[in-house]
Amino acid sequence: MIFSGAPKTPSVSLRHIAFIMDGNGRWAKKHLLPRSAGHKAGVAKIKDIITCCYDDYGIYAATLFTFSTENWNRPADEIQTLFQLLKQFFIEEIDYFMKRGTRIQVLGNLADPRIPQDVLAVIQDAVQRTAHNDKNVFNVLFNYGGRYDIVQATKAIAQEAKDGTCDPSTLTEKDFEGHLLTGDLSNIDLLIRTSGEERISNCLLYQIAYSELIFDKTYWPDFSRKELAKCLREYAKRDRRFGAIRK
Repeated sequence: MIFSGAPKTPSVSLRHIAFIMDGNGRWAKKHLLPRSAGHKAGVAKIKDIITCCYDDYGIYAATLFTFSTENWNRPADEIQTLFQLLKQFFIEEIDYFMKRGTRIQVLGNLADPRIPQDVLAVIQDAVQRTAHNDKNVFNVLFNYGGRYDIVQATKAIAQEAKDGTCDPSTLTEKDFEGHLLTGDLSNIDLLIRTSGEERISNCLLYQIAYSELIFDKTYWPDFSRKELAKCLREYAKRDRRFGAIRK
């Protein structure tokens, strides 16, 4: 499998890619702009990158980490900006996702009362309208944390055991994965974090157990198709053995 900057024949060897879109604030500072401008530039980058993933490389699912359970610690005005940008993105791009047959999933604690109702309504509408699309999947991690995901899955299984619909002694990894918010898309093949930071930040902790990790130094607003191609060429060099020995 060789990736270059040119469009490629679809390949099932990379089914699910995830991005930690980091560096918006530092991009804005570099350009002497307010942080809000960095977030706006970051959101503007999303459509092009995921379209490249789907159309040029045949990747089935793309997951973007947009707002974590820890991001509530940010200033209120910045949180408001992030929410409104996300709302605007779904309103403006819903027809695009419908036309291309892409299913939208927004994964996280959507029952959190701190999420504005107008934002939640737009999210729910986007999810419902695209629910039957099956060409690609676009996952948005919103008010999401890897620890939260594992805990909510554990609670769901515990409730099933209490109700008598689940025998904990027969529980398999596949069963557990089915209770994660990512469901049947649990396993991530490649996780890319932009901006040069080299940490996971509570993103998809279970799902990246055997993912390849790439920490790209480019700030997310500057992350281009060329940068994506570079990351995919690096991914193609990796020897994914999943604990086995290559013969």
